[in-house]
Amino acid sequence: MNFRHIEIFFAVMTCGTVTEAARQLGVSQPSVTTTIQQAERKLGIQLFRRESGRLLPTQEAMTLFEEAERAHEALSAFNSLAARLKVGMGGHVRVAAVPSLSLELLPEAIEMYLQRYKGFKFSVSTLNTEDILHQLNQQTDAYHVGFSFGEVVDPGFACQAIGNADLLLIHPADWKISSDPYVDLEALEDRPYIAPVDSTPVGQVCNNLFANVDSKPRILARVHTHHLAGRLVQRGLGFAILDAVTVRALLHDRAADAISVRRIDGDPVIPVTAIHGSRRGLSNPVKLFIDCFEKSCADLNDSLRSLLA
Repeated sequence: MNFRHIEIFFAVMTCGTVTEAARQLGVSQPSVTTTIQQAERKLGIQLFRRESGRLLPTQEAMTLFEEAERAHEALSAFNSLAARLKVGMGGHVRVAAVPSLSLELLPEAIEMYLQRYKGFKFSVSTLNTEDILHQLNQQTDAYHVGFSFGEVVDPGFACQAIGNADLLLIHPADWKISSDPYVDLEALEDRPYIAPVDSTPVGQVCNNLFANVDSKPRILARVHTHHLAGRLVQRGLGFAILDAVTVRALLHDRAADAISVRRIDGDPVIPVTAIHGSRRGLSNPVKLFIDCFEKSCADLNDSLRSLLA
């Protein structure tokens, strides 16, 4: 039996008559009768017998009805989900993001999304950029989209700009340096520096910043996680250049008084991007989630500027 046979069979069983089944389905009575006869021929069993002008289900039909109910429910659920997806309501969104973007932006975007669109579930992972690209490249459907800093120049990936995050310098609050809102990187040359890993997008931008002023910072440690760098600064171990997402989280932390935040000449920024496999299109729910993430990114910059004003 195909789905059409099951649909007609289910309607006749639940309605009790061909006439009512035809009315419910919006088809003619002969069409219902013909479909039932086709199903009986395919199955090789009689589903209904006619008594006193009525169709009565056989024992075989009663046995098949349980499975027909399950199939009908599954088809109804499928159609219902498809209708919700069409308007962005219902489904499963699988997201990966680098640790810094997972601190506040990702939770805010998910909260905004669930307020706008109902019936969704999320699978969320925090991964480094290299791991996100690896997972997306494997095409395992582990993630629909990844969020990272910097742009990916690779024909295997599509990269969508979400916004920019300011890069800011933080240092221990008790350091005696100029109170100018903009810090001179050369003046920190002898201070311990908590550096990002060179291969990361932030690491590459930071290296260029020091190269532009012909400065070679005294590197105390290289760390892959921006939040860890912030924690080391809070403990007075050195200064760091961090993205605005991490800085805002640190300024809301109970140890916020332990750090000072300074701007850098040229007001450098790091792009925030959404990444997905170039050979796979984005579903409507994922596109809507990217919109929410973009809005969260814009709100972040506004709130941080208020904090630093």
